[in-house]
Amino acid sequence: MHTCVLCFLGYLIGSIPFGFLLSKYFSGIDIRTIGSNSIGTTNVLRTGKKKLALLTLLADAVKGIIAVWLGMKGGENCAFIAGTSSVIGHVFPIWLKFKGGKGAATTAGTFLIFSPIVAIVSAIVWGIVAKITKISSLSSLVFCVFFALITIVRFFIGVVGLKFVVYVFVLTAFLLFTHRANIVRLLKKKENIF
Repeated sequence: MHTCVLCFLGYLIGSIPFGFLLSKYFSGIDIRTIGSNSIGTTNVLRTGKKKLALLTLLADAVKGIIAVWLGMKGGENCAFIAGTSSVIGHVFPIWLKFKGGKGAATTAGTFLIFSPIVAIVSAIVWGIVAKITKISSLSSLVFCVFFALITIVRFFIGVVGLKFVVYVFVLTAFLLFTHRANIVRLLKKKENIF
């Protein structure tokens, strides 16, 4: 019963469509009708509203942070469940007919709670890749894969446990899934820049 409540709560927190709500309120734009039709940060950036895009990024990350924080009150396993549910909620929000963003910022938010230093270093790597390539999807993928690789290293030196490794790899695999079309375009060298 407790697990079900955490799944539901994490999902509801993650499903709050900040990109849609902020764009609609401040710009009168339905973000789902432009660019990639996503409610994520990159698509908000396509409207030319940089501050709004930054606000969306932070709000989406906070969803993951809050979900994990609430889950931690029930222990590590509960935190993993709540964090995963928040990312699923962001990607498949009930309020928008299950069509949301790709989950990168919310995933980053959950990682930040579990491993703040590694998450910050990974975010710096994300920023460097974004600055050099100007490809948002590539930056997000590099962030997640870099975090996963560092997590493996930390596991082998005894810093983190196997459950956390599994958690990171589940979310990394999910992020790869949500970016599958982007990966195809990257391989074809046809991915959009921002």
